Amino acid sequence: MCLASCKNIEALAPVSSEIPYPALNNTYSNITIPIEMDLTSSFMQAEKLIPTVYKGKNEVCEGVSSTYSIARKPIRFDGNGKGLDYTVDGELKLNLSYCPKCQSITGKEPLCLVPRIYADCGVSEPKRRFTLKYATSLKVGPDYSLNTKTVLKHFDLIDPCKITLFNYDATPKIESEIKKQLQVLEPEIDKQLKTIDIKSMARDTWNSLLDPIEVPGYGFLYLRPTGIGMSEIDFSGQKANFNFTLKLAPSFVTEKLSMPKTPLPELSKVNNASALDLAMDVNFSFDSLTQLIRAEFVGKSFDVKRKKIKVEDLYISGSKDNQLVLKTQISGSKKGTIYLLASPVLNDSLHQIDFNNVSFDVHTKNMLLKAAKWIFKTKITEMIEDQASFDYLPLVSDVKKEINTSLNQEVLKDVHLKGNVSEIYLKELFVTPSHLVLRTQLIGQMKLILK
Repeated sequence: MCLASCKNIEALAPVSSEIPYPALNNTYSNITIPIEMDLTSSFMQAEKLIPTVYKGKNEVCEGVSSTYSIARKPIRFDGNGKGLDYTVDGELKLNLSYCPKCQSITGKEPLCLVPRIYADCGVSEPKRRFTLKYATSLKVGPDYSLNTKTVLKHFDLIDPCKITLFNYDATPKIESEIKKQLQVLEPEIDKQLKTIDIKSMARDTWNSLLDPIEVPGYGFLYLRPTGIGMSEIDFSGQKANFNFTLKLAPSFVTEKLSMPKTPLPELSKVNNASALDLAMDVNFSFDSLTQLIRAEFVGKSFDVKRKKIKVEDLYISGSKDNQLVLKTQISGSKKGTIYLLASPVLNDSLHQIDFNNVSFDVHTKNMLLKAAKWIFKTKITEMIEDQASFDYLPLVSDVKKEINTSLNQEVLKDVHLKGNVSEIYLKELFVTPSHLVLRTQLIGQMKLILK
């Protein structure tokens, strides 16, 4: 309280109040994680476990008997987009004997009635060459298991074996024996491919996104994965490439939360994309805003006839009914403290925050009506409303810089987050008792690199 004759005025401070503002309603975002696997070790293991030399024989009394030796060369593995091809080159030698007629004498084993005719292929001459080609198709199940199927696609006996002496074509026999001996390739290749642990890769990827990402000075970004999908595997040479795509429900909070760790779910259908679309609340402290206001208004004087007041200090002390409380210390014809109210609004066209509807708080107004009615004529409220405009682009630039720094880091050993926020849009503004809340929309790209 102050009498009309007092030169000092001290208005009562407004009682702070807060109007609750709506919670963030984030949209889902997708993040794509490219995976590259080198299959060389799996192929080398298959190569070691598959014999390189095969020997066999087929003896009959009447007809053609044979003994053979097959030697294969190293398997050539090659990716062909959606599957794998394997090429096996080899050589063989074949010994043949022919008996046109056998007969059993006195119940003993049959004997050839005439001397056997002997011939060979690849023994006293260059070995006969052959090529087999296999193809493997792969499919990943919802439980991350790798289902494979390897089949013989092509056989080519480069050097046929025809015996003119007894008009015998050994080519079908050779082909049958080679296929029979080398069919071990099919299950062994499937076995080695099934040792590729896709689930562990997915689990490492999932777990790396569960922990918060700190944005220094602003808060914590929680990516919150809710689903995971996987693209088809693309093979090139001895490498396999595919994408994990995770569905995220990202959120930004000012304080670190204790959130439960969600287990890796089964694979589901997730759109293949790498866009980041995130709503984020940025807290703009009253201290930061006060510095801008002080620079603009402290030292300003107002004259009304022979009376004068000067703004000695001005700072934001709280909020009332979604308006800022401007605690203003004055000197001159009247000295003391008065309180003004102002509504901060976003001016999108000029990229600035304006102060609208500047007025005296009701307690200050009642006091001035009794002690210093002339202050109403100083137009201090009009001046603040006209000049209290603050460019928010430097703040947006700083937020973008800090977020981009935080989106490019190693989140786990050999797991690197790579991201870039290209645009930040200010959507809404809310007032709390201690800071402004700037609701923003972040647009960018993000991916995870596993090395």
